[in-house]
Amino acid sequence: MPPILSKPSSAAPTSLVYITIGALLTIWSGVWYFYNQQNQGSHGWVGYMITGLLLTGIILLVIGFMIGPLARAARQAELPPTEVTQPVVQTEQDAAQRA
Repeated sequence: MPPILSKPSSAAPTSLVYITIGALLTIWSGVWYFYNQQNQGSHGWVGYMITGLLLTGIILLVIGFMIGPLARAARQAELPPTEVTQPVVQTEQDAAQRA
């Protein structure tokens, strides 16, 4: 008999990926922005790219931080009710003792 909860939610690792990519994108966009400000060699498309990447990084951070609480809620929702869990555990223990 397979375990009751054989495949947990993948929301937690997904959240970490979003937060990591968002943070790196935000940091490097900020570095690019400040480097570009110091050199005063700003072209129109460079500012457009910097702004786009910076906002993308911030949005990915927000998505990552929003998925975290959803992962915790999903983990609770995936668990079977306690009324069912105890009889199943008892049945498995009885079967293991007979074997």
